Amino acid sequence: MTHKPMHQARQALAFHPKCAAKCRSGEPCKNPAMKNGRCRMHGGKSTGAPIKHGQRTKVAMELKQADQRLLADLKKCI
Repeated sequence: MTHKPMHQARQALAFHPKCAAKCRSGEPCKNPAMKNGRCRMHGGKSTGAPIKHGQRTKVAMELKQADQRLLADLKKCI
């Protein structure tokens, strides 16, 4: 008998728990699941930095308030 690592790996995947997500076709995903019950494509680890909410909004609001103050001052001069 020869040693075939890929064959053994495929056989081991048959007993591995499967992803709990459903694909577009409605069938369950056939990929192996991680600890969270989903595969790497349906809920794996994050690949990017967290989004910083409110930073741009805060700057935009400050600029808008400054514009409104300038307009109010101009209206007083007229």
